[in-house]
Amino acid sequence: MTVLVLTCEEDVTADAVVLQLRRRGVPVLRFDPADFPGRADLAVRVTPDGQVTGHLATPGGRVALEEIRSVWVRRPGTPGAHVSAEQRAWITLECERALWGALRATGARWMNDPDALERSRHKLWQLATAARAGLRVPDTLVTTDPDEAARFQKGYADAGSGLVVKSVSGRHPQNPPLTLPTAAVPPDADFTGVAACATCLQQRVPKRTDLRLTVVGDRYFPAYVTPRTPTLDWRFLPADASTWVAGEVDGALRAAVRRYLQEAQLAYAAFDFAIDERGDPWFLEANAGGQFLFAEIETGMPMTEAIAAWLAIRRE
Repeated sequence: MTVLVLTCEEDVTADAVVLQLRRRGVPVLRFDPADFPGRADLAVRVTPDGQVTGHLATPGGRVALEEIRSVWVRRPGTPGAHVSAEQRAWITLECERALWGALRATGARWMNDPDALERSRHKLWQLATAARAGLRVPDTLVTTDPDEAARFQKGYADAGSGLVVKSVSGRHPQNPPLTLPTAAVPPDADFTGVAACATCLQQRVPKRTDLRLTVVGDRYFPAYVTPRTPTLDWRFLPADASTWVAGEVDGALRAAVRRYLQEAQLAYAAFDFAIDERGDPWFLEANAGGQFLFAEIETGMPMTEAIAAWLAIRRE
């Protein structure tokens, strides 16, 4: 049975996992949905008794739908990328529903399920879910009301601490200009501009380090970062400006993370925690499509192997 990897053409992280799968002797088909239609073909039949058959034929090969054991949703493009602009909206809608519907109907295992992925992109949902799971969450306000923003800041100023501002969407630094690093809110901030766009303000955690906890199935890979200069957001530092070290996490954090993943219905996520001066972790984000190869290269933790092993499990 075949592992289907949905990603763009240039994805070195996917390259590493595909190599691991091939070393295991597991058939792999790498496919970018942006190639469909035109460069890739789909045929799917659902019979009156509910049997699903058909095939997906791509520039890299062909697979019977019933032979797909697992699907890794990595960095897929959008169907219809190669059709004319006048037709694109309709063709994209039709082909998205056809492709994702066919893959859902196969019964294959997902890393991660598309519906779970979509839900997990929402920061406010993440924070509420993390709190229910028992993770420590910073007080957060998302608003377009300047007065609410000013009151929120005053409450923390009176308490002797401050706020940070960050993106609600949480786009990665590699996606400019749709990205925003976490930044401190000055005491004399003018919140007038909040009215123009939803703005995320958050209690500032006095941290001593950051933890990137990558979870693959039931395997945990904690990596601690030490920037050479203090920073609120290590993601925007140059690659050589910080050092990553493999570490440990306690049982309580593991259990809370497991509860989060169960509610989120995720097989993979990269968690970001701020570790405060007492050593307590504060949940910042759980990225269901988060990068991991950079931490593996520095720490030697076998995350690529873990993903390949999870994808290689035969479906029941």
